[in-house]
Amino acid sequence: MKITQVKNLMAVLVLSSLTLSVMAAPKNFVIILADDQGYEDLSCFGSKRIESPNIDQLAREGMRMTQFYTASSVCTPSRAGLLTGRMPKRAGVPRVLSPFRGSEGMPPSEITLAELLKEKGYTTGIIGKWHLGHMQKYLPLNQGFDSWFGLPYSNDMTIAAELKFSPNLKLNNGYTQEMLQNDLKLYLKKYQEYKGTMPLMRGHEVIEYPVDQTQLTKRYTEEAVQFIHENKEKPFFLYLAHSMPHRPIYTSEPFKGSGADLYSDCIQEIDWSVGEVIKALKETGLDKETFVIYTSDNGPAGMGGPEAGSAGPLRGKKFQTFEGGLRVPTVIWAPGEVPAGMVCDEMVSTLDLFPTLAAYAGAALPKDRIYDGYDVRRLLSGETTKSPRHEIYYYEANLPDMDGIRVGDWKFLYKGDRDLSKFRKNMKPRNFKPMLFNLKDDPAERNNLYSAYPEKVEELKKQMDAFDATIQPSS
Repeated sequence: MKITQVKNLMAVLVLSSLTLSVMAAPKNFVIILADDQGYEDLSCFGSKRIESPNIDQLAREGMRMTQFYTASSVCTPSRAGLLTGRMPKRAGVPRVLSPFRGSEGMPPSEITLAELLKEKGYTTGIIGKWHLGHMQKYLPLNQGFDSWFGLPYSNDMTIAAELKFSPNLKLNNGYTQEMLQNDLKLYLKKYQEYKGTMPLMRGHEVIEYPVDQTQLTKRYTEEAVQFIHENKEKPFFLYLAHSMPHRPIYTSEPFKGSGADLYSDCIQEIDWSVGEVIKALKETGLDKETFVIYTSDNGPAGMGGPEAGSAGPLRGKKFQTFEGGLRVPTVIWAPGEVPAGMVCDEMVSTLDLFPTLAAYAGAALPKDRIYDGYDVRRLLSGETTKSPRHEIYYYEANLPDMDGIRVGDWKFLYKGDRDLSKFRKNMKPRNFKPMLFNLKDDPAERNNLYSAYPEKVEELKKQMDAFDATIQPSS
């Protein structure tokens, strides 16, 4: 065979390979996010308390990720990191937002994954919890989403005077317009009394108040199935952000008593919901064209008990920078792209979803900002067993302060077991000792090696401080 013929054959083979790669690339993206679900709270992650057959099936058919991290151990900053690919401090929302701070939200200058995908012709929808600002300029329809049905923030909060109400507002529980107006006037003074009395929104408007939270998971699921069927002819991005198992925990009647306790019932209903989403993808013939990620926004709100999850072998919980606060159960399912039965023990983060899904969609990252995520397509496809991510940075919950770093197996915590969920303005923080762990030898973070390896501490602290110095909050 002549050299020119060999070259031509190689060119054809390369072109065919590229064509197959493009054809195999997933067209649609579904991110399913639980709220405050612990690392152990799926049977495929070792739970003896919770049955999760649908998510377990996804794990068997896809990839179970054992070292997957969120961007923060609390709601708002975690979600900002997921949707922007940027550290929450960089994205301008390092702390949890609430109806008390109506003027705060994720800056509109931030570019969300929804906005990026819309530029490539995607239909984008969010169903469930938003929690990135409830003023209209911060709401999902102004952050790249075409549609939204859900709660503006956590389900233990309440109504806010800044929300816009639909002229067809449905009032429940015997509420009248007079009672609603009274709630709006007094919600700041009677916050504890009104907690959990939540508005349900569609688009920019409140359509129902107060919503029956026992029906939220069911209604979110019905909306998700409808979204998939309505958009089966075009590429879509669906962000299904469950309000549960954030406290107070609710579940619908068919799932009450299905598990060992209320928390288990709740997770088992979410597992049912995942099954319904996958069923809809199969019914529409989209199961081979869709990339599904199941994960949690942070670790469990407590450890044990009928209304608390479990981080299992990991130390810590929500609000903390121990592994239990930020390492979450994650399964990725993409038939034809992610090989079946894979277990990934490499470091990956919610920050990596933005550049990875953008790359699958053929969308270039904007050049005017710094991204903290990595494109992990080669890891997910099995082309490599090594993640491009070698480090994780830890920031304090509800503060923009750097608290730690993990590089390889080594983890340094500057303030140790600081738990900001217990702090109030008039309380003085305890004195905290810095900590150093080797997570390979000590995944439960029990053996503090700070005094034994001063050079490693200095090395990690220097890298931590250098990274923090690069962050200029968005405005």
